[in-house]
Amino acid sequence: MVARLGNLSALKDFISFLATVSGDISHITAPPFILAPSSLTEFPAYWAERPTLFTASAHEPLAERRMLLVLKLYLASLQQYYVGRTVKEGLKKPLNPFLGELFFCEFSDHDLTQEKAPTSTVRVISEQVSHHPPTTAAYISADGHGVHAQAYSTQHTTLSGTSVMIRQSGHGVLKIDKYNETYLLPLPDVCARSVLTGVPWPELNDTYSIISSSGYTAEMRFIGKKMWGGQRNCFEASIYRTVDSQKKAIFTASGSWSSKFSIFNSEGKEIDVFDLADPQNQPAPMAVKPVEEQSPWESRRAWGSTFEAIKRTDHNAVVTEKSRLENAQRQLRKLEQKERKKWETMFFTRCGSAPDEEEVVQSLFDQLDDDEADRLRGANGCWRFDKEKEQRWRNGQGGWRPETPFG
Repeated sequence: MVARLGNLSALKDFISFLATVSGDISHITAPPFILAPSSLTEFPAYWAERPTLFTASAHEPLAERRMLLVLKLYLASLQQYYVGRTVKEGLKKPLNPFLGELFFCEFSDHDLTQEKAPTSTVRVISEQVSHHPPTTAAYISADGHGVHAQAYSTQHTTLSGTSVMIRQSGHGVLKIDKYNETYLLPLPDVCARSVLTGVPWPELNDTYSIISSSGYTAEMRFIGKKMWGGQRNCFEASIYRTVDSQKKAIFTASGSWSSKFSIFNSEGKEIDVFDLADPQNQPAPMAVKPVEEQSPWESRRAWGSTFEAIKRTDHNAVVTEKSRLENAQRQLRKLEQKERKKWETMFFTRCGSAPDEEEVVQSLFDQLDDDEADRLRGANGCWRFDKEKEQRWRNGQGGWRPETPFG
């Protein structure tokens, strides 16, 4: 109890300090007791943790139902991506990745509702491609099913009263090879409420759309918490033909993205319920190499000592280990500048705000208003997975990079 009260007092002091800072506060070091034993480079993996759902759209012959499956995947992934734990446990702040930080993993599962269904395996590649501004890029693929997704996100964190607002610029692109379809996915902003209680919780607000090259749009309206003790993390969604100015719903969905939601047909009949607590909807186990077999640049190895200190709540060790890596990174940046070395990413390439080779993606952007399109692109260009670059690095032909992030 005494430790908790001390943490709350320190948290209030920290919030008071943040109130004096103007602009982005992403770079400011948070108190050890609100840190999570994970890095932001792991977060893209949450979109892949239900492989059967990730690949389901590749096996659906109807375009409107493929959009429904993509929407279902999107909604089912929000709880882990924005919370990472149960809502009652509250939010913890992941570590800010260092430039060049990597994370690799795989998920595999089997559709229990179909006896002869193939096993779905999804692999994830995540890389911190920029430090100023902090940008994480990811590639998620299920090659056996022809479903691929990639995304990049730049986060901007500001304080509003006693809430922390995390705005994301960037977007995701999901492609289904069999149907030659592309989906443009938004990355919602999140507000961490009740920060001073020591148990903050996430809230999504505003309206976002998933747009498909097949001619369908899924519009999602996030409501947050309803008044007078209502359910948290509520939303309403509808799927309609993009060309339909009346937005007549073919399917609708509503409920809570962090617990349970229902899907309805055009007649209002409930046709599906997705309960995150249902055993058959639980995430598949994440497969990651043992730490000792990982590259020194991989997240869990590089931050290993810091993560262990966080888990055992050794706050002094957290500060020591975290600072050791962060200070080493500052020295590397100075070395780059002094020796005029050029940092190169391993798996992703910056391609400008409207890459010519992505005509389909550009056509989806054209359906957005200018402000939303600018937010989804971000101010620092798009990042795309580069297969040729990946192959060069795997063959030992990449650019300059020290053996470890410690220099």
